[in-house]
Amino acid sequence: MPNSLIYLCCPPAERLTTETMLGAVGVSPRWVDDAPSALAALARHRGVVIADFGDPRAASIVSEIKRARPATFFLAVTAPARPAAQAEIERVGIPAVFHRPLNARMVSLLLGGQPEEGPHRDASAVQQATSIVARSLAMRRALEAVEHAATSQAGALVCGESGSGRAMLAREIHDRSAGPDAPFVRVNCSEGPGDELELAIFGTIDPAHGEATDRRRVERVASGSALVSARGGTLFLAHLADAPERVQARLARVLRDGEVIVGISRRAVPLDLRPVASAAPGWDLAVTDGGVRDDLARRVAVGRVDVPPLRDRRDDLPLLAACLLDQACRSQNIGLKSIDSAALSLLTALPWRGNGPELEAVLGALARLAQGPTIRIEHVLASVSLEAAGQRTASSGTLRDARARFERDYITAVLEQHHGRIPDAARALGLQRTNLYRKMRLLKIGWRGHNGGTNGNSLGGR
Repeated sequence: MPNSLIYLCCPPAERLTTETMLGAVGVSPRWVDDAPSALAALARHRGVVIADFGDPRAASIVSEIKRARPATFFLAVTAPARPAAQAEIERVGIPAVFHRPLNARMVSLLLGGQPEEGPHRDASAVQQATSIVARSLAMRRALEAVEHAATSQAGALVCGESGSGRAMLAREIHDRSAGPDAPFVRVNCSEGPGDELELAIFGTIDPAHGEATDRRRVERVASGSALVSARGGTLFLAHLADAPERVQARLARVLRDGEVIVGISRRAVPLDLRPVASAAPGWDLAVTDGGVRDDLARRVAVGRVDVPPLRDRRDDLPLLAACLLDQACRSQNIGLKSIDSAALSLLTALPWRGNGPELEAVLGALARLAQGPTIRIEHVLASVSLEAAGQRTASSGTLRDARARFERDYITAVLEQHHGRIPDAARALGLQRTNLYRKMRLLKIGWRGHNGGTNGNSLGGR
């Protein structure tokens, strides 16, 4: 049974608008204004609680609900008019924070619902949809580039590390331009030999078989090819830089001409599709070195989206972690769990070289490992040692040196996460403020106030 949405402290003047917006994705909220009403609703319905921190009572009500039902999954809605709201959200330990206006699709996915799927919908896009979290400046810039790319039907290139969400943003470009019901056909250019890739895209093998001349003839393709299947929508060429030269040459000609001959027909028909490609960060070098044909690059990279790696999206990690943990608990059919502030701070500080898939794997392990309703820092340390050990490299020095390096990096990351606010960082680390000062002196962690002087309240740069 999908979760219901229990909406705590929503201002009465905003309820009609909010109900209409959520109703568009099939979500009907239950309005509550105090802890007894929320607990009664949770007793009747397995649900997620959204707490609106525009109401100054929200923090105390959330705390009361947590004492009675510690496994409840909370989301918070921030209130720009209340500067104290963010500190209250952190104090009560809600890692998943929405900003107004609410993202209705995200709420629907968190509740366990799935959006309507057209006949050509890419299933991986549904699985990754919770990754479109953009509190971080880097991800907001990527989504601005997506919005710009979606304003035309020209080719678009999505660059980023493996696991950073390239396919997800390619799908987002498609949804915002062609629409979610239009064909979205994905071809992985790094899988299989060149002949198989050529057959997948064109349905035929070029008789010239690799001849790279600029022949002025219309390409003949099979009716079941990816090019024909994608007409009226998007052809997504994943890992395009890995395609053999002869495939690149045919693609460049097709995109140049904008028409093909299908099957045994003698007449050319408009191609009517949009090419969107993904590539690793080394795309520009591949074009310069000739690994990617210049004429192909010009047609698929009219618009460009650079996807940030997870380590550059620290502000997105709390909500991402909450979403993925909730998803892991549901898929494993176990009770919903939350992450305490110290564990969340450690998760935020990790390098995440494997990006989203690594985070998803670690949270899946945490869901299995934690026996109670709360994931704590000891669970994270145990899970990371199992899940990420293969990605670590040996360092010189003693165990004491390694521990000092870890503590220095960890404390610095937590301080940066809390924008140098010592009281908040100490609370997240589970330390007394005086003990945090002592550790900072021992580990030589520099800090200074926002005004550039030492004031004991904020951190400067590293």
